[in-house]
Amino acid sequence: MELLQLKYFQKVAKIQHMTKAAQELHIAQSSLSRTISRLEEDLGVSLFERKGRQIHLNMFGQRFLNRVERIFTELEEGTEEIAELQGIENKRVVVGATITRLLPDLFKEFLTVHPDVKFQLFQFSTTEIQEQIQQGTIDFCISSSPIHQSGIVSIPIMTEEFFLAVPQNHYLANRRTVKLSDIAEESFISLTMDYSFQESIYSLCIRSGFKPKIMFESNDLEVIGKLVTDGFGVAFMPAYWWKENKVNSPVKIRIDSPYYQRIIGLSWKERCYLSNVASDFREFTIQYFSHN
Repeated sequence: MELLQLKYFQKVAKIQHMTKAAQELHIAQSSLSRTISRLEEDLGVSLFERKGRQIHLNMFGQRFLNRVERIFTELEEGTEEIAELQGIENKRVVVGATITRLLPDLFKEFLTVHPDVKFQLFQFSTTEIQEQIQQGTIDFCISSSPIHQSGIVSIPIMTEEFFLAVPQNHYLANRRTVKLSDIAEESFISLTMDYSFQESIYSLCIRSGFKPKIMFESNDLEVIGKLVTDGFGVAFMPAYWWKENKVNSPVKIRIDSPYYQRIIGLSWKERCYLSNVASDFREFTIQYFSHN
């Protein structure tokens, strides 16, 4: 069994199409097919279910892919570790986030201490970000709730209260607090259900005796805020939004029954090698949010 075989298998497993995989690998399809066949012969099992040119991993293939992913992750981490021992330090930190508004100030503070560090930032849904951590394509994620998944370490770094946003001429606009049951008949403008805290709020509404009537969904809080301002419905918005949107913004009303706040989490892959600069960033992030 050779690393080249594993590399080819990994590519085919991800694309699940022999012709397309061969094109991306810049080799003949016949050569790729022979390599996969030899690998299956070495293992004594088929790794794919074949239907014409379309192929799918079977149970053996999925288990084997998990191991192959770990092998390549270990090799990459080993290469980075050797480079650091030689004094060739990796100065890049890759961060994934379901919420990005917290990060500019964090990066700014960190870069004043480590000006030579390069950041890569990607925005993902909650489901996507878990996959990215497990695959080792990002060093850390900052998400709208801690991730509870085997192989991932996740710690809370801050909490944030949610409020009800209503138009300025709404009949509740003069209220300081509301109960969820008070707004059971309202039309809601909602963040998409990919966002875990939105799922939590939805569950709170169900437990309060009603299913929210969601008239519009968006993954952009600015869009949601504008729609509320224009009278298209009400929405649940994080506290920070009003700090950044003070002119002609919706009215902010505290929800006191049930009270809701979300927990922001910092996560990384368990038993995964982190460069010195990545480790520094993790400790800096924990300290930063403990004082802000």
